[in-house]
Amino acid sequence: MKKTAIFILLIAVVVGGYYIYTKSKEAEKSKVVVYKTEKVKRGEIKDIINATAIVKTRVNAYLKIGTRTTGLVQKMFIDIGDYVKKGQLIAIIDQREFKKDIQKIKSQIQKAENKLEQINQLYPVKIKEAEKNLKSAEAEYEFANWKFQREKELLKEGFTTKQDFEIAKRELKTKEAKLKLAEETLKKLKVEYETEKKLAQDDIKILQKELEKAKIRLSYTEIYSPIDGIVSNVVAREGETLVAGLQAGELVTILKPDRLEIQIFVDETDIGKVKSGQKVVYYVDAFPDRIFTGKITKIYPEPIVKQNIVYYLAIVPVKKDYARYLRPEMTVYTKIIAGIKKNAVIIPNSAVRFEKGKQYVYVIKNGKPQIRYIKTGWIDEKYTEVVEGLKEGEVIAVKLTAPVKTKVFK
Repeated sequence: MKKTAIFILLIAVVVGGYYIYTKSKEAEKSKVVVYKTEKVKRGEIKDIINATAIVKTRVNAYLKIGTRTTGLVQKMFIDIGDYVKKGQLIAIIDQREFKKDIQKIKSQIQKAENKLEQINQLYPVKIKEAEKNLKSAEAEYEFANWKFQREKELLKEGFTTKQDFEIAKRELKTKEAKLKLAEETLKKLKVEYETEKKLAQDDIKILQKELEKAKIRLSYTEIYSPIDGIVSNVVAREGETLVAGLQAGELVTILKPDRLEIQIFVDETDIGKVKSGQKVVYYVDAFPDRIFTGKITKIYPEPIVKQNIVYYLAIVPVKKDYARYLRPEMTVYTKIIAGIKKNAVIIPNSAVRFEKGKQYVYVIKNGKPQIRYIKTGWIDEKYTEVVEGLKEGEVIAVKLTAPVKTKVFK
């Protein structure tokens, strides 16, 4: 009988110990352990709308660059994906024939200039000599005329013979003819000089115009980018022959960086808060660490239905500098800043927890965490606005170990 009582007592001790151990473990599990606290404060909070978007090209986003000359692609300096600047040399078409034409015309110009130089050197000498001859002929004519007049007077007085008078008369006519010839020769040389000089100058002008045309034709063989942009397609490669017909032979296609846009799919439940001018922050999977910004410029009125969900497109133009990273049809993740509140009561997002549809935080009172149910407003990437339940300066748990049944608010 005594043994039975001892056995029962042992069983009671074991059961009691197990019960106490179980209860202590349950209490330990339900215990809240706080690792970090912060004070409720006032500050700025943003109303952020998260939405998926896509990179699209606008009208005339692509510029096709070609060549007006037919020939072999001698050198290609760019490739697909390269960023080019306005005025940058893209390619060179075979220039040999055009350079030979230019060299030939330059040689002709040199000959024409040499001829003009010879004319300018030769004719002034001839004209000077003709002027000298004219002065000599004038002097001889004046002397012959004086002699003739003298013989004429002497003949009237009977102091000379008829024969001497006739000789003086013939000599005067001879000197007069010589004078006229000298005058005509000088006049002819002057006219001839001006004519030859003008012809030579005209030849040079014509050849210079031909040279300009040849240089223009040569310029067709050097292809430059007329804009800043990204090479999206290369039609002809180095070593291939381009044939220019009625239209310029296409060489490359450049995407204009100022003709890209972000088309944001805004859910119909959020579209009422979205307006033109609102700031947008976005990123793409290809560059997850690079943040892009922009502003909404327009909102399309026509809806887009995807998987029975209604969306409206909000448009954000892509900045030029972003074009080297963004490509058409890329998926974009956007955050629309729908509003900003100043001096709002805010707490870190990690402090907010919820259970059965209610939101609450742990307020530290006398060193112990106590549940406090709250009502929240706006939520951004870091903070949650508290519209009811907390006051500025109260201390709350922001990092803690809570019962399994509680969940962090997201």
